[in-house]
Amino acid sequence: MRQQMKVSVAILNWNRKDNTLDCLKYVYDLTYPLYQVIVVDNASTDGSVEAVREEYPEAIVVAKERNYGCSEGKNIGIRKALEANPDAIYYMDNDIVVDKDSLAELVKVLEQNPEAGSVGPKMFDYSKPDTLLTAGGIIDFTQNVSRGRGDGEKDVGQYDHVEAVDYIWGGAILVRSEVFKKIGLFDPYYVVWFEDSDFSTRIRRAGYKVLFCPYAKVWHRPHDTKAQVSFHKKYIATLNAIHFMKKYATAANWAKFLFYAIGGVPVAFIRDMILYGNPMRAMGKMMGIIHGLLGRDQAVRKMIPVVDE
Repeated sequence: MRQQMKVSVAILNWNRKDNTLDCLKYVYDLTYPLYQVIVVDNASTDGSVEAVREEYPEAIVVAKERNYGCSEGKNIGIRKALEANPDAIYYMDNDIVVDKDSLAELVKVLEQNPEAGSVGPKMFDYSKPDTLLTAGGIIDFTQNVSRGRGDGEKDVGQYDHVEAVDYIWGGAILVRSEVFKKIGLFDPYYVVWFEDSDFSTRIRRAGYKVLFCPYAKVWHRPHDTKAQVSFHKKYIATLNAIHFMKKYATAANWAKFLFYAIGGVPVAFIRDMILYGNPMRAMGKMMGIIHGLLGRDQAVRKMIPVVDE
């Protein structure tokens, strides 16, 4: 009889106690047996560590003394999980709600596809439960470099088959442990955003497939829309996009990216003024392009305390 795959779950938290507790409630309701559950806390000040330890004493809590950002925070949890030698690690953000059978479906795909290094679920908008956020990702080298396939579409079965994709969104991804050992962890340069596109690109370049599983379903809680319209967030997102480009883009990719990115600044400025009365998001994009191209991206590390994905 084939031995069951040992799967560890890793979750990252920063000052979202209620989200993390709710996420754990759904995690512990998963039908697939869990090898271990790890919660990494990026120096929260809202009592998250104490609350998790009290309500879920079986979870392993790794409490850090400072905020390491998204990518390195994920890496801390993955390193901790690898110490116990699981077969795979299911990383998820703490604002994810998982269907009880989602992990079982993801594991099934890995077991049936030995060439797959990772697999991700069909992700929906929690506030609009039948609306897709991503059915796997596409890297198209336009101004945002990558995008969720099916983003904003009603789910009517148009993506209902297992298939290879460019990337899986890092908010919910099951990865074979051997992949981490072969290619390394998430690139810590990315404070937030694009670490998933980067990681999946490295998985594919190492000879594995990155698969999408429509039978595994999760829901992503929306963030405050106004909070997304900020200089800081767009500035860092743009720096990260250019970092990704420097690592992987061809000359043709660069030409396409710069055409869309630079040409999109005036459009973004007008849009932000009309929709939000605030052009700072467009300004962040413009400064991110300039600083990224000139290599003046030291600000990324300094931005960690003010950025929450």
